[in-house]
Amino acid sequence: MSVTNGVAPASPVVLPPLYKGLQPVTPEQHGKLRLREAGYGFAAEATAIPLAAEEFGAASRSLPVVFAAQAPNMPVAVTSLAATGNRFVGADGAWRAGAYIPAYLRRYPFFLVRMAPGSEELVLCIDPSAPHLSETEGEPLFTADGKATPVVERALNFARAVEDAARRTEIMVQGLNELGLLKPAVVQFERAGAPFRIDGFHAIDRPTLMALPPEKLAELRDKGWLEAMVAQLLSLQGLGELSPQQA
Repeated sequence: MSVTNGVAPASPVVLPPLYKGLQPVTPEQHGKLRLREAGYGFAAEATAIPLAAEEFGAASRSLPVVFAAQAPNMPVAVTSLAATGNRFVGADGAWRAGAYIPAYLRRYPFFLVRMAPGSEELVLCIDPSAPHLSETEGEPLFTADGKATPVVERALNFARAVEDAARRTEIMVQGLNELGLLKPAVVQFERAGAPFRIDGFHAIDRPTLMALPPEKLAELRDKGWLEAMVAQLLSLQGLGELSPQQA
């Protein structure tokens, strides 16, 4: 895994959610850039944020966690029940105080890109349109002689950690599907005295979970999946809290 080698990935890159572009981080192209605090305005219209299984516990206290209805059913944190508009980002771009901030957002504007399909070589890239980048404010990405600064090293290490967590989450989701634990779900509650229904997502299926033999539950526990599953189920109560001000 490298910070940069000055070479773009061999295959076309499908941009991940919220990213408008990706460039390999190089001193030739980004030597004058600095990284500054810019808040989360870039995610102001995002209604769902990718989430790793290891984040479920912390996220569930403030964010509903669901699994996408489309394969491969990866988990997301729900930030709004409307078509657009992130309820956790204020007009000033600040994230709601006290609410969990998904690692996916904290990694921005950096991202690790695979050099070629199946390759283990990953290159640190950056979204050149990010408001976090400036030539006059913040910490420099490179020294005057073109060496990566601690800013880039921290970004690489964190991006690596996020990538590894995503891989572990993929393995967990595959395992849950094999056990039939992920199924279409519905949450219903009252809003302004009228029934309100939320569907279109997958969640842990309680009956299937309760029917598992003790040895299988122990296996899920030992893998660390059971804790994540319980957190996901508990987090669904937060869907109701997103509804009062929705149209």
